[in-house]
Amino acid sequence: MRLVLVLFFVLALQTTLFAQLRPFGVAGQMMLLFTACAGVTYGITIGTITGLVAGLMYDLTLATPLGIGSLALGVVGATAGIYLYFFPTPIWWLRIFAIAIASALGEIYFPIAQAMVGLDGWIQFRIIKVIAVVVVVNTLFAPGMLVVSRWALSERKAST
Repeated sequence: MRLVLVLFFVLALQTTLFAQLRPFGVAGQMMLLFTACAGVTYGITIGTITGLVAGLMYDLTLATPLGIGSLALGVVGATAGIYLYFFPTPIWWLRIFAIAIASALGEIYFPIAQAMVGLDGWIQFRIIKVIAVVVVVNTLFAPGMLVVSRWALSERKAST
């Protein structure tokens, strides 16, 4: 339940604050960041589920076919989750590095998903600038979002 509520808050930040603050004309991708943080912290399964839910919520605000964002963010969560197979007990800066890599790949997954359903003009040279800006923004916000995602996805102990 906490996951959905936190994702509503992150979606609100994405569609209001980060839609207006556009360094170099590129919006920061907070839903992508939250998904990457979930994958890096909890692994492939939780990362994928978080990405699917976050993507579906984000799809409902976009003018693209329903499911594209869900597909792209689900793959981002799985990609970020693979990191735990290579580094089971990582140090903090390796997590942030993995989030930066997952953010860059996520910005590639979305245009590929759009091209798969027949939307033209999405794979362009502008993607290099978009990837660079999103990676920098997500790297800056990653430490805070790691704390938020850890709290949102943590299991509560049942009170007896």
